[in-house]
Amino acid sequence: MPSSFSKSNGTYAALATGAVIATYAGTHAYKSRLQQKYDDGIDLKSQTVEIDPVEHIRRCTFYKDIDIFSYYKTIHPTVQTLGDVFYQGYSASNNGPCMAYVDPTNKTEPLHWISYSMALERIRSIGSHLWTDVGLIPMKSTVAFISLNRPEYSFVEHACYMYGFIVLTLYTTYDKSTILSILEKTQADVLVVDNLDRIESFKNQLLENNNIKEILIMDNVISNENGKIRNIPTILKTMQQADIRPRPKIDPESIATYILTSGTTGL
Repeated sequence: MPSSFSKSNGTYAALATGAVIATYAGTHAYKSRLQQKYDDGIDLKSQTVEIDPVEHIRRCTFYKDIDIFSYYKTIHPTVQTLGDVFYQGYSASNNGPCMAYVDPTNKTEPLHWISYSMALERIRSIGSHLWTDVGLIPMKSTVAFISLNRPEYSFVEHACYMYGFIVLTLYTTYDKSTILSILEKTQADVLVVDNLDRIESFKNQLLENNNIKEILIMDNVISNENGKIRNIPTILKTMQQADIRPRPKIDPESIATYILTSGTTGL
């Protein structure tokens, strides 16, 4: 996959070969610096072209005349699920740079890159934790996310893809009633958030929700009020090599993620 740059919710994300990458809310100067160093030839003002004037479907300008669904199978025959994607990137890049981040308090710092092997270690640790410690069931259990873009987001997301847990992404702009309603309707088993402030106004309701087995925090915060709240740094620190589980067999036709629209589809 070519490297590229995208912007989502005001956050710039650097994408390296075969992987989703970390993020940084940057300035125009930062964006320009990234373009100069990692330019892939795509015009940032025209990254996609419309291929369907009725549905307004758009596609990357590199592949505007190619059937993507069949094309990827010819160049990456071993990739059958999203859980295989990360391993393909690891192989294609020869364990090259994978995820990049910049300290948001110092915008002049260079990108700090995490290699594929380092990212893979964290992904497998989180996936094994969700499977073994939390008791999630591959191809059945759902993991919900409410967070800004950051490396830990990608770690947990790819852990879900590798171990067969369904990803449910929620907008950070949702109010608490919407969030609680969606979690109830989708029967989410785990809620992943960047910090405790994100759920402070409805934390007690989450803790009382018997279907939610764990609230996973990306920040290194300690909560003694309830054992249901865990944080990712502690999990990564305490997981041993013997705790890492092999990947389960995942049906390529199984659901990988729920994508909620902006309210135009009703129930």
